[in-house]
Amino acid sequence: MRSHPALGPGDRCHRGRPRPRHGRVGGDRRRPLPGPSADPGPDAHRVRVPQDRRPGLGGRLGDRGPARDLGPGPAAGERHPVGRPSRPPARRRGGVHPVRVRHPRVAPAVTSVTQASEIDRARIVVIGGGAVGCSILWHLARAGQTDAVLVEKHELTAGSTWHAAGNVPTFSNSWLGQRAGNYAWRLYSELAADPDDPITYRHTRAFWPGHTAERIDHFHHVIGIATGLGFDLHLVSPAEMEDMHPFWRDDGTVIAGLLDTYEGDIDPSGLSHGLARRARRLGARVLPHSRVIGIEQLGPGHDSDWRVHLVAGGAPAAIDCEIVVNAAGFYAAEVGRMAGADIPLAVLEHQYLVTGPVAELAVHRGVLPLVRDPEIMFYLRQEQDALLFGSYGHEGRTAWETGAPDVFDSGLFAASTDDIAEVAYRAAAHVPLLDEVGIARFVNGPIAYSPDANPLVGPAAGLDNFYLAAGIQIGITHAAAAGKALTEMITGGDTEWDMWPWDPRRFGSWALAGRGRRSYANVRVRELYEHQYAEPFPHRIWESARPVNRSPLYDTLAAKGANFGQVAGWERAFWFSSTARYSHAEASYRDEPWHDAVGDECLAVRDRVGIMDHPGFTRFEVSGAGAAGFLDRVFCTLLPDVGRVRLAYLLRPNGTVWSEATIARLDPDHYLLLGPTAARERDFDWLRRNLRPGEDVELRLGESRAATLMVMGPASRELLSCLCDDDLSRAAAPWMSARQIIVAGVEATALRVSFVGELGWELHVDDADLAVLYEALWEAGEDLGVSDFGSHALDSMRIEKGYHGWQTEFGVEYTPFDAGLERFVHLDKGEFIGRSAALEATQRQPQWSYGIWTVDIGSLPGELGDPPPSATIRIDGRSAGYVTSAGTGFRTGTRVCLGYVEGSRAAADTGFTIDVFGTPCPATRHRQAVYDPDHLRPRS
Repeated sequence: MRSHPALGPGDRCHRGRPRPRHGRVGGDRRRPLPGPSADPGPDAHRVRVPQDRRPGLGGRLGDRGPARDLGPGPAAGERHPVGRPSRPPARRRGGVHPVRVRHPRVAPAVTSVTQASEIDRARIVVIGGGAVGCSILWHLARAGQTDAVLVEKHELTAGSTWHAAGNVPTFSNSWLGQRAGNYAWRLYSELAADPDDPITYRHTRAFWPGHTAERIDHFHHVIGIATGLGFDLHLVSPAEMEDMHPFWRDDGTVIAGLLDTYEGDIDPSGLSHGLARRARRLGARVLPHSRVIGIEQLGPGHDSDWRVHLVAGGAPAAIDCEIVVNAAGFYAAEVGRMAGADIPLAVLEHQYLVTGPVAELAVHRGVLPLVRDPEIMFYLRQEQDALLFGSYGHEGRTAWETGAPDVFDSGLFAASTDDIAEVAYRAAAHVPLLDEVGIARFVNGPIAYSPDANPLVGPAAGLDNFYLAAGIQIGITHAAAAGKALTEMITGGDTEWDMWPWDPRRFGSWALAGRGRRSYANVRVRELYEHQYAEPFPHRIWESARPVNRSPLYDTLAAKGANFGQVAGWERAFWFSSTARYSHAEASYRDEPWHDAVGDECLAVRDRVGIMDHPGFTRFEVSGAGAAGFLDRVFCTLLPDVGRVRLAYLLRPNGTVWSEATIARLDPDHYLLLGPTAARERDFDWLRRNLRPGEDVELRLGESRAATLMVMGPASRELLSCLCDDDLSRAAAPWMSARQIIVAGVEATALRVSFVGELGWELHVDDADLAVLYEALWEAGEDLGVSDFGSHALDSMRIEKGYHGWQTEFGVEYTPFDAGLERFVHLDKGEFIGRSAALEATQRQPQWSYGIWTVDIGSLPGELGDPPPSATIRIDGRSAGYVTSAGTGFRTGTRVCLGYVEGSRAAADTGFTIDVFGTPCPATRHRQAVYDPDHLRPRS
């Protein structure tokens, strides 16, 4: 194992900031175990398991013995050790066996609820009464949207909320995830401190032991995000972890740990009911026992957009409304289909156990931090005088692969004891208490996942005023952010945070491929579950549920050594090598085995000519007499003349950047728009919603000439001229021009553009012609040294040129003036969306300053590779910004970073360092592109 600087300069950030107070918030209110608040007797919690599937718990967990009920806990003096199975655990096979937990009827916590017969109209209907739905209702009511009603088919919290473990983490691999976690703990702390209606929230902190050098790299990556956001996550030593947790033992395998200073735990049911009570006091309404049976989109002539059909108390009812929010948990896909929204969701089992009382905890004074061990794959925390132990250390098991059952309120699945026993056995090496304690209960419940394990929060594609809050696997934590963001969308349209990672429109119809167990979502989530704690390496490729969409060249490129990744459902060649193949085991933050192959592709493009198949471009066609006026209104950039191309930007009303498009004007009233692959549904919605009634504009998805070849490099003109009679000289086909040409007998829309900084063309052709064109180019180019290149080389070259990437260098949190895109904003062209805000932005200093930096390869210690996205940029040792993209500049022999520093430091040119996995490395800022700064090569 290579050595690693576990603790060093830069490990601890924001040390001067006051730390959160540790301990229970909201008085001495104790969180109950999952289940009813009163003890109804020994039979009330009995889990009904089919006889042939009952786990044997005749002593140690994992032994086979006589069946016993998983009741409220062991009898006095009885102990069932959690650890040490008596034999290697067997993997559970076969289908999912749902069971039901019988609960006594208890009075609902939200009293004096409204009856369905009392409501026939509301502005907003929220469907689903779990933590997410209750949070949305309260956030709406707090924002003044009190004409809102929540409908729940059973009692509040009867879905996944009632059995949730209740952890509230802030550790996340993403900017949005960390913001969501921090918003949650702050909000829940405030609610717990409310003297009139406190909820039960306990602030504990958490640490993550790091057993490998790669994991410490991961921690530094996460710390970089936290530093950029002003949050306090930092490394701690093994000795410090033992000091924080008196029952944790260091066995010599831990290099260092990451301390999440904000984590806590909460009573999920108490949270949900507390939010619902607050919403009702503000004027919102709650309808329990009201099952949604249909959602109807109303046409012209109605005062409302939607009609939600219910059955409440056996009687039909309907509510007309303007806005529907689907927060139906593991029923969200079924509810979505009622409205015509297909939602890619799967349901997975997740299991934890709660021990019996632990004598050592009863006498321990203080609050134990939660422990999450990403290598052993468990989490462990104190639950009153017991321990709560959960695990992801087993295969992902999907449930209800053709749809959720009609009734599963307060239900659980059968416990899978072998799975958790193996993980508990390994965990006991660090927490010996696990070898001693008894088991009170197992909790194995359903959790909804999206195909990338991120929530689906935002507008449903193609539907006006229909919003989703679904697939939220960290539901208790992310409920807060979902409520905040949806309220911002509904009340004002602009969100404080960039919500793209959670936007439901990142998935198109491709994510609905397959059926049942073999559906895209069901297959992919099993892989994601099994990698729940995996390091988010920049080049990690998920391998399951593929391929979905393939280029006509897929087999040809595969035979030539293409290593494919998936981009918005499309198989795209990432690099070419017959020997350096992708595997999860080879992915890293360091230079991976295919690093040199990518470099060879970049040099081939620089020195000769390269061809890239680029399937899946987002293509829109806009035509009609009103096309120019429409596009001029929605873009902040002047439109191109006929036969010309222009890069243009869409702004939000608040003046921040929504998206970009390359606009080619093919005829006076005909425009071709090319945009980011993943933004297809989102950007089409944006354009569609900004059309005015009666406007003479036809907006359509571009289906013709949907295949694209990039032909790039100094020999690209010579290569194309071998197969084309059209004049491709600099005078006849200048930079940023568009024309129709014939290449090797194939009609092509040829755009003289380049995202790699070389002379080149994009050729847009029909799918049926792609293979013919590719073979002709390859044959004609052999004497010119033609080479294939992939997406990794493309990204390396665009970083070297300082070109902005969507969702890396620009997005809705930056104005064009922050992002260095002011040359694309034409304030004098007339009115456009965001113009007023952009005009105001010119009167103040930008909040951020976009820049390009290089880090001297020779200054990097050991085997360190490119700085990770989010790495901290420092000026004279002080945090001043962060990296957004980084890569090896193979054409210049440098490591190049794109990123931002604070606007007040925009003039700084010296004193820069960039943290590379905890090591500050000297960096140089460049005011122009590192490669070809005068931009001569693409214009040649």
